[in-house]
Amino acid sequence: MSRWLRWECPTTLASFSLRASPLNARRLLTPPPRRRPRSTAVAAMADVSERTLQLSVLVAFASGVLLGWQANRLRRRYLDWRKRRLQDKLAATQKKLDLA
Repeated sequence: MSRWLRWECPTTLASFSLRASPLNARRLLTPPPRRRPRSTAVAAMADVSERTLQLSVLVAFASGVLLGWQANRLRRRYLDWRKRRLQDKLAATQKKLDLA
């Protein structure tokens, strides 16, 4: 017999009578929700040494600095490209106006 069938099986057919609401019938047929055991933060922190914690904070900070630096480089390159493109378009437009 499976765990699902053992959970809450009605003993009489009266629970499935016409008077029973569909929600109540559904509640009787569904298994209870599975709950994970609670993990305590104190037990998890006890396993981490001070040096490991400092190293992980340092690595996280360094990766943030590196990503920020690279993102700023890409942004500056994009802005320089846009400036050159707009200056070239302006020069072409001025040249057309001078010729007209």
